[in-house]
Amino acid sequence: MHMPLLPMWLRIVWALALFVVILVHAGHLIAMSGQHRAWHAGHTVMAAGMALMYLFPRMTNPELYRVGLALFVLVTLTQAAITVTFRVREGALNPLWFLSTVDMAAMSYMLLAPTARPDWLNWVFVVYLTCQAVAYGVGAWDRLPVFNHRVPATVATTSTPAAEPVRQHEHGVTPLTAEPAPDPTAGPVVGLVAHSTVGVRVTLAVMAASMAYMFAVM
Repeated sequence: MHMPLLPMWLRIVWALALFVVILVHAGHLIAMSGQHRAWHAGHTVMAAGMALMYLFPRMTNPELYRVGLALFVLVTLTQAAITVTFRVREGALNPLWFLSTVDMAAMSYMLLAPTARPDWLNWVFVVYLTCQAVAYGVGAWDRLPVFNHRVPATVATTSTPAAEPVRQHEHGVTPLTAEPAPDPTAGPVVGLVAHSTVGVRVTLAVMAASMAYMFAVM
């Protein structure tokens, strides 16, 4: 199927931009560990999938798209399981894992046959991914409370609550209402925190924009 809004030169430009995204996230994948490594691995795979879609149209490479669909459905289910697991373990839903899962679902949907994709849902993804690109670009996710709220690093193991501090005065005993001093060993609520570096934010914005454009022209 010919796409007048996606000439070969523009396909190459998007692919080159996505190769840069791959390099940035692959570098973080190698250098980091734990949840951050898994998260960057997912975005490396996502960027690679988008680059291949721009370079190899569906009409001339149908088998590639069938394999890609199976792969991204598997990755989407894996990330959904990871999101739920860390929600249970950490007691809070991590927006980064949740949004990454939605993005993976968008990739899976994009790889479906054109007849299985209604136009209205394509445009829903266009709007969502455009908002994602803007949010990543301005660092909106970095400022969510779940990434800044602090919780104690240690938890009391006794079954009885600690005695509440009290103040004595001539009319009796009243509890102190002042909050205790912040725990210097406290950490964020979630284990995967947003990146504050401009480079990573730009790559995420580029990838979301590449997906939005592909949805718009397909």
